[in-house]
Amino acid sequence: MATSINSTSNTNSSSTSKSDNGFAIIASTYNGVADGTISSFYAICFDAVTDTGVRRNADITSYAVEDGVEVSDHVQIRNNQLTLTGVISESPVKRYGSILDSLANGGRVKAAIQYLDKIFDARQPIRVVTEHKSFDNIVLTGISYNYKTEDAMSVDLTFEQVRMVNSATANVSNIAAKTVSTKNRGGTVKTQKKSTQQLSPASVSNGNTGA
Repeated sequence: MATSINSTSNTNSSSTSKSDNGFAIIASTYNGVADGTISSFYAICFDAVTDTGVRRNADITSYAVEDGVEVSDHVQIRNNQLTLTGVISESPVKRYGSILDSLANGGRVKAAIQYLDKIFDARQPIRVVTEHKSFDNIVLTGISYNYKTEDAMSVDLTFEQVRMVNSATANVSNIAAKTVSTKNRGGTVKTQKKSTQQLSPASVSNGNTGA
């Protein structure tokens, strides 16, 4: 599936192996894509999320724009930024099927730290699911955690969303630029010389196939 310019869609969720599909952080299970993300991705669910912030910015030219010119051509949208504060507890009230749910009490906080460190060190885009929106191609840019009690940890995370573009290919005509000298001016000019190739009858196709 082609990805459009400035797209932030994630297309790596086709494998049946969660680890192959990549990482995901679930900030809210009330989002309709949360269950599918937990089942398809190597996902972690916070027991509680106390704060979620989204920041969108754009840069606009400081120069005067000519009348009649599209103003949008002079505005550059910057990467979306996301902040999240979540809590991991050793005694969760509810389990959602994430990687922490299989751990016995006493190892959830440690596993969460290792999981987040793994995401950070991998430097790869992940998925972040909030209550109202799912963010794909998100890169974890910062981790800060504090121990609230012996049985719980609060984590502050910062993210930046990468905008994806498509590469394109084009056919180039078989024209070579050749530099020749000019005697009357003592300089050089570039002229275009078309390269021709004689084809045998067997190598020429008329678009028909078969007998």
